[in-house]
Amino acid sequence: MSFIHELACDCHVHVIGPHERYRMLERRPYTPAEADLHALRQHMGRLSLGRAVIVQPSVYGTDNRCLIDCLDAAPGIFRGVAVLDRDVTDEQLAAMALKGVIGLRINLESTGAGNMAQAIDAIQYWASRLAGTGWHIQIYAGYRIINDVLAQLGVLPITLVIDHFGLIPPGIALDQLRASQLYRRLASGDVYIKLSGAYRVGAAGDADRISGIAHALLAANLERAVWASDWPHTNREPGKLATQISAYRDVSPDLLVRERSQWLLTDDIAYKVLVENPARLYRFSCVADPGKNG
Repeated sequence: MSFIHELACDCHVHVIGPHERYRMLERRPYTPAEADLHALRQHMGRLSLGRAVIVQPSVYGTDNRCLIDCLDAAPGIFRGVAVLDRDVTDEQLAAMALKGVIGLRINLESTGAGNMAQAIDAIQYWASRLAGTGWHIQIYAGYRIINDVLAQLGVLPITLVIDHFGLIPPGIALDQLRASQLYRRLASGDVYIKLSGAYRVGAAGDADRISGIAHALLAANLERAVWASDWPHTNREPGKLATQISAYRDVSPDLLVRERSQWLLTDDIAYKVLVENPARLYRFSCVADPGKNG
């Protein structure tokens, strides 16, 4: 890829700070090991990335201190997606925006709250609350729930971003995918989708099918796709108590680079997905002309 890597963005990473400083929820689904800002910078260097979007992990609930501290440590390089309670004040929202928070996450998948009525209520509330702020809503939910929710929602005054391929089943027929609400809303520009977390979508043997899904989504709307590594690859190990540390998935940088090249087949596509689209969505500084960086 010929463009300068300082502009390329990983649009979905997590930071897990020192356990003694950033307390996790007592009732959490799992316990990840520490994965600090230094480790994140190393990850970005290995993948030739200059920007990243730090997403609040479920284990911290609505305590966004670790996220805010990361944004403070490297202003301009990172953006943040927070998890918030409805009692947050407008003044607190404005203060977070000044730090680089640009979105709010609704996580139905990791928390087990896969309820359509709950999802619609949350999206409608936050869409109304955040309209005109420049923020977006990021939703992580199963494929069926996403399609059911989108079928119930009209045009919103805020952008929706769908996590991890929308958890589209890898065995889906492409004609069936193209008939879905998710695909139609993507094609019309109503939503963005993250090409990320292939291991959350299917097994290693599904790589070719997932690549086919990526190509179909890019064909639907190249302007509304972003890429992410999902670093540090959180995992809930079978048999572990929620309070015991679950090891991260073993996902090598080489695998991530190989997946990225299989999904983004040309430099022009890669520049759109890694640079231009994230700059627009996450309001990074202006982008350069890829033709000047070859």
